[in-house]
Amino acid sequence: MFLNHHTAGRNALDTVAKNGVAGLPAPLAHVYLARSGVATMCSAGRANHAGTMALNAYASFRDEKTTHPAPSKASGTVDGNDVSYGCETENLGDGEDVYPREQYDAWVRINAAVCRHHGWGPESVGCHKETSIEGKVDPRGPVEGYGSRGRFEYTPSRFRADVAERLRHEPGWSPGEEEEDPMAGMDKDDVFSAAWDTDKLPAPPSAPDADTNTHWTASSYLRSIYNSQVRQEKEIAALRAEVAELKKES
Repeated sequence: MFLNHHTAGRNALDTVAKNGVAGLPAPLAHVYLARSGVATMCSAGRANHAGTMALNAYASFRDEKTTHPAPSKASGTVDGNDVSYGCETENLGDGEDVYPREQYDAWVRINAAVCRHHGWGPESVGCHKETSIEGKVDPRGPVEGYGSRGRFEYTPSRFRADVAERLRHEPGWSPGEEEEDPMAGMDKDDVFSAAWDTDKLPAPPSAPDADTNTHWTASSYLRSIYNSQVRQEKEIAALRAEVAELKKES
């Protein structure tokens, strides 16, 4: 899973990347995300960011459940540093310090990139407060905006929804961009040609060349149906003629 935090301070890159804190050696996260939106990779291995996770909470992210229970120590615990990536996002964490637009955009991109790399869905994205048995509150605070959206309050569910939206698009997509209309600039004849001579469907299994000519256009299908109909009508006519001859002989 990918676990998100706020730093509860300013300019903490050195602390996260190389100095650590009393009783907890660095690195303290895999990624440090500055207010500018610039991300610094701090570790390619284990990082001391997650502490002890409640097993019920961790399992819900590991199994990509659509709901995530409040962390319960009674469910058992797991060393979160062994089972998760971590991102420390620069913010005072006082509930008032605002995440700049460019920082939040980069935050979503980072989470989506990791999910895309591993083939994970957005439910593999969590927040420290969703797994901690120590009462952690991060991340929290207002966000300046995202895409066409104005100021809003950070919540794990909103964040996962934004990651999910990004995962539905190509990596280069940005929120607020209008979807490209695949039919833009096409006239009626172009649309007809696209449907009739370009779009293809799987070839019928009975086709003699189905192994090599695996997909047919609509026009090919219609010709095949027409030819089949003609053959059937000829066969019916021949059968009728044969029946008529048998009646005469009898």
